[in-house]
Amino acid sequence: MSTDTAGTAADGTAADPTVEELRTQTRLLAGELPGTLRRITLRAGSISVDVEWETAPAAQSLAQAPAPAAVTAHAPAPASATQQSDSPPDGLVRVTAPLVGTYYQAPAPGAEPFVKVGDTVEAGQQLAVIEAMKLLNSITAEVKGTVHAIHAVDGEVVEYAQPLIDLRPAG
Repeated sequence: MSTDTAGTAADGTAADPTVEELRTQTRLLAGELPGTLRRITLRAGSISVDVEWETAPAAQSLAQAPAPAAVTAHAPAPASATQQSDSPPDGLVRVTAPLVGTYYQAPAPGAEPFVKVGDTVEAGQQLAVIEAMKLLNSITAEVKGTVHAIHAVDGEVVEYAQPLIDLRPAG
């Protein structure tokens, strides 16, 4: 069934409220995505949403992550003069939030955190989790090294590109 923007079906009858809710939620999602929206596909049967958007160069490498719910954090591009305070100290690799969501430092409430300051980590090791839209996205180390600083607080809502953890590379 195709619908117009007023929520009526092509035959003039009212659209299914589920379709209207899907459309509303998709519009909200599209407004929060980084980059330029390229395509949205909606399906009413078994309710499905397919969203495609152009991403910034740093985010494009995230799209190539090995698993859909696993996201590898990358060091940010060189900071502009106005962002110098956000750049990591010399020699450190900054892990930033690849998406907006809730930051968790442990696999479950009350559990030991994935990492603490001073811990040695391997490349690919899980450092934290960001929950977004009820999906848990694994934040992993890009380099082998030592945890130098943790900037995010457990349970805090983090923004895209917000500093999470600084790593001092080994060697």
